[in-house]
Amino acid sequence: MSSNIVMVGGSLLSFVDGFSFQERQDIMNSLALAQYSADKHLESDALLVDWFDLFSESLMAVGWEVDEDMRSEWPDTGVFYSLEEAVLDGLKYVNQASLRAALQHSIEMLKLDKVSQDIFESRNRNGSMAHYQFVPCEHRKALGSYMFVSGMKVKSRVNLDNIFINGKKIKTDDALDVQTACSGFYLKTENYNPYRDVVLQKMSEIGDDFFKNLKQ
Repeated sequence: MSSNIVMVGGSLLSFVDGFSFQERQDIMNSLALAQYSADKHLESDALLVDWFDLFSESLMAVGWEVDEDMRSEWPDTGVFYSLEEAVLDGLKYVNQASLRAALQHSIEMLKLDKVSQDIFESRNRNGSMAHYQFVPCEHRKALGSYMFVSGMKVKSRVNLDNIFINGKKIKTDDALDVQTACSGFYLKTENYNPYRDVVLQKMSEIGDDFFKNLKQ
């Protein structure tokens, strides 16, 4: 049985019901490849906007289209007292209740899964610096698969074991400096079909441990 919440590298991917198994696999694989490619070509201290541009280019190279109405006008930086607070603040850019609910549910499930929390932190954080992505998806009939990507680059002023969950300690000691970027992407299966085999070949560089289903 497929999970509605999957950790894909450093991204927390969540699905609204309505996807076929193949559509889920296509989303997971293209998301993984885009993230892997951007990580491979940029240093960890690169600006989020530069990373996000490479990530978006990789998605478009395999058939995804950018939702021009969803390109964010987020400020370059913000100050928050937990990563969850920063993620939920970004929901103001999402009109669809289904996507908001999927993202919020994925956060709640992550908070209940200590093993996944530790993996999420270890994949995304190096000392006081971290890079996270939260990716709810829904199926939109004739428009195909829709993916909202909320990316965050975080610097903590205190060294915590778990930036995501330790909001109370952050409020006591200091805050998080957050760079943000978000965008929406559409994918029709017929647009992805010519690239599926190429993506699968490149996935051999990544490995199955790039994916982890969350407990639900």
